[in-house]
Amino acid sequence: MKKSIILIFIVMALAQWLVPAMMIWESENTLENGVMYKFKTRPIDPSDPFRGKYVTLSFEASSFVSDSKTPLPNHATVFATITNDTAGFARVVKIGADKPTNNDYVKATIRSSFLETSDNTEIFLEFPFERFYVEESKAAEAEKAYWRASRDSAQQAYALVSIHRGNAVLKDVVINGRSITDIVKQLNQNK
Repeated sequence: MKKSIILIFIVMALAQWLVPAMMIWESENTLENGVMYKFKTRPIDPSDPFRGKYVTLSFEASSFVSDSKTPLPNHATVFATITNDTAGFARVVKIGADKPTNNDYVKATIRSSFLETSDNTEIFLEFPFERFYVEESKAAEAEKAYWRASRDSAQQAYALVSIHRGNAVLKDVVINGRSITDIVKQLNQNK
């Protein structure tokens, strides 16, 4: 009896280390082996200040027009196939319930969909990388820098996202070719 309790304890302790280790390995593998995409951001309404220390992102690629004549159910999970447009930014070219055979896809959730015309449906997707976490002391400055850039059409803001076999990892937010963390560092140094 005592040996089985010790064995159960050891298995539970190993599981507590194994699960986070696998999650870290999966993210690092996606960053190392994935294809890097630039998701162009767009402004959104201010976020709830009680949700934590991160910058909330919204993407132009999250809006997709399908040739489907039927709106899809809200909150349904779909696989979005990603490619680059002529300007080098990510765009969704296809969504479906079945996992694509190529590696350039990401699992997304349908936020909403509606019949745009009699021939197509506009679908709004929620990506798993819509939050860019930053150090607590820099979160407010990062959010301000992002908001200024996304509301000014002369500035270009995008997120660097690595995608590999359906996994997506948000690497950085870039404003006019500079990392948002570098911009915040410079703002704090100038104070």
